[in-house]
Amino acid sequence: METGISILIKYKAGLKILLLFMMLDSDMLMEVTGQNIIVSPGTTISGTAGTLLLKGSVVNNGTFTNLNDTVVFNGSVQSVGGSVPVTFENLVIAAGSTVTATTAGQTISEMLISNGTLNSNGMFTILSDASGTGLINGSGTGQVNGNITLQRYLSTGFGYKYFSSPFQAATVAEFSDDINLASSSTAFYKYDESRTSTGWVNFKVTTNTLVPFSGYAVNLGPATAANTIDIKGTVNNGPLAVTLYNHNYTYTKGFNLVGNPYPSPIDWDVDEGWTRTNIDNAIYYFRGSPSNQWGGNYSSYINGISSDDTSNNIIPSMQGFFVHVTNGVYPVEGELSMDNRVRITDRVQTFLKSGDGKGVTSLLRLTAGYSDNPLSFDPTVIYFYAGSTYSFDGKYDALKIYNTDPAVTNFYSVGADGTMLSISAIPPDDSIPEISLGIKTARDGTVNFMIKDVCGEFLNRTINFIDKTLGQTIALSTNNYYTVFLKAGEYQGRFFLNFNDISTSLNDVATEEGTINIYSVRNIIKIDINDLNAGKGEIFIMNLSGQVLYQKEYYYQGHYEILTSVNDGIYIARYISGDRIVSKKLIIRR
Repeated sequence: METGISILIKYKAGLKILLLFMMLDSDMLMEVTGQNIIVSPGTTISGTAGTLLLKGSVVNNGTFTNLNDTVVFNGSVQSVGGSVPVTFENLVIAAGSTVTATTAGQTISEMLISNGTLNSNGMFTILSDASGTGLINGSGTGQVNGNITLQRYLSTGFGYKYFSSPFQAATVAEFSDDINLASSSTAFYKYDESRTSTGWVNFKVTTNTLVPFSGYAVNLGPATAANTIDIKGTVNNGPLAVTLYNHNYTYTKGFNLVGNPYPSPIDWDVDEGWTRTNIDNAIYYFRGSPSNQWGGNYSSYINGISSDDTSNNIIPSMQGFFVHVTNGVYPVEGELSMDNRVRITDRVQTFLKSGDGKGVTSLLRLTAGYSDNPLSFDPTVIYFYAGSTYSFDGKYDALKIYNTDPAVTNFYSVGADGTMLSISAIPPDDSIPEISLGIKTARDGTVNFMIKDVCGEFLNRTINFIDKTLGQTIALSTNNYYTVFLKAGEYQGRFFLNFNDISTSLNDVATEEGTINIYSVRNIIKIDINDLNAGKGEIFIMNLSGQVLYQKEYYYQGHYEILTSVNDGIYIARYISGDRIVSKKLIIRR
């Protein structure tokens, strides 16, 4: 398909227009120099994958839209006006340019970068839809003056969401065109850590200011349809800071509800731009229940690890989240500050996200939930990390926040100091003490404990689940789980994990009926499968560090061979089929 720019312009007598076309890496660049571009009624400017450089102003009385890349204002004093607003995809205000909007309804679907001055005058909206959310690039060296509207698309408007404001002094009234603030089916709360009772404070007064860096819990009502929230104001930019506290009160425990204060996503893990004084390294997200308007579930993220394999380090614009002020001599004062270096340009992040760990190769993610409700399972994570301990450490561990949806369990591990953890880092020791698990249930029911994800060195160990009340011990695997009936309540000191090393010094034995044999001949790994205990078997080939080099499922008995390209050395083969686990030492010599 041909790529380029087509332009139809009616211009005033005496106006000079210079059109320069240059192909640059399949992009078309067009420069227009002179006075104004006047698009008459019925006239269209459109293009694909191009950059349009404008030295003068735009008076749009026709159609100025669908420029699938970038419009750059790089003149001196310029404006965007006319009887019809312009639809921008990417808009750049170059250094030295001052651009003033004089027509309402101007929109930006992807990115605004201001290296000069944009006087928005409340006439620009940054759009959000199911495909992504527009943003203001934090790398811009200029200014955006006046009010601007920022949208946030939600796939469902049902129940609670945690919001923040990217503006300097917006009020609760900004939500009045999106939800019925007068209805009893909606709610608006801020969070006050210093309260001796619940930290939630009713904030549903239209004149209340949405303070930058603060988070707010907003119940949008019972409607399940998609919803687009919009807030208007003067955008935050540059360094921002907030002072937070841990009073260790019964109900708040040092948690503070904060929020992304910028009109762009931010990255919790970037090396520069953050200051966290007495602030733990974990962040905590809330996901509203799909069926309970007033409840939901918490997930956590720390050190590259996600409790639910969904939340991660990218915090979208208008997203509220919890942080925890470090324990110590109470009250502990903490400071959280950031500047534009933490801002990124990922416009496809939704309110919950997905990411990978920071070099973590050994992880065990367990879940527990009611056997009759697949949406009731709550995860907890244990991972190996050098320098960690078996007690809580705010650099590596994430605390447990109880879910507010009674249909979902509350599952966690318990540190050696009694701390309840949603993510627990433990040292990569050869010998691991028993790990205590806790669970809180809101109703009577049959509960399943199972492995959701396991990788790395945990594959080299038998993972035993222990119920000390019933005297039961079962080897967990991805195909096996422990089931028990529990009355509603909280259980600590009953359930434990025990890790046993799988021997790597076994001699290869001949194939016997009902068993599997795995052995190596030079650089060929040979597998004889004579039994599929669960209808399938899965082979893992790992090095001694626990890194999985090969993984494949087998559905038929028979003889299989794997030609390897690994270096000479000792490797571990592990076969899992139902509750049968077989491990073998392999010596590869070419």
